[in-house]
Amino acid sequence: MMSTATHETTAPILIDGQWRQATVTGTFSAINPASGEDLTELFPVSAWADLDAALDAAAAAFVEMRNMAPQKLAGFLRQYADAIEANAEAICRAAALESGLPFAPRLKDVELLRTTGQLRQAADAAEDGAWRLPTIDAATNIRSVLEPLGPVAVFGPNNFPLAFNGISGGDFAAAIASGCPVIAKAHRSHPTTCRLLAECANDAAKASGMPSGIVQMVYVTSRED
Repeated sequence: MMSTATHETTAPILIDGQWRQATVTGTFSAINPASGEDLTELFPVSAWADLDAALDAAAAAFVEMRNMAPQKLAGFLRQYADAIEANAEAICRAAALESGLPFAPRLKDVELLRTTGQLRQAADAAEDGAWRLPTIDAATNIRSVLEPLGPVAVFGPNNFPLAFNGISGGDFAAAIASGCPVIAKAHRSHPTTCRLLAECANDAAKASGMPSGIVQMVYVTSRED
């Protein structure tokens, strides 16, 4: 359900390490696909100001992350995986309600384990560093190495609300492992699931001493933005 109303209280967005009210241009709620009913929690459609603030925070975080010790990045990813597992019941209940997928075994026993597993694999990759593919071609005097580029925006699909989520999926994990901060766009089909995951990510970031803009999340924006 979409609305152009802006006066309702909506779920907060995550910007620069803080949960805050969005600059709201409209609201929406998810639908329970099993019943066709609108779910009750309202979420904001953000104006450009929210994205601008997220970009500024992510750019500041990247200054620190681009030279951060791989072990520190790995520590965050592992703490995040631990936090997801500690909150597995609530996360998977929300995902089941918003997606229509079975709580068990589909979400709780399969996809959640895939999600935490790939976060831990990304942690291992960060420490290993092989992803950088350092190359020295002495014959032609060419040298190359892969490096983080800067803030990454991740848009997750709706069919894997945990393992492909913009705030917890493989693209997210790869970006963080390489030293890039993430601005995630929550999927409108499972916004509560995204919020619960983002809470775990933000808690893990604070506990592991990450810069405040390492992980941020908005819900919906205009197509132009």
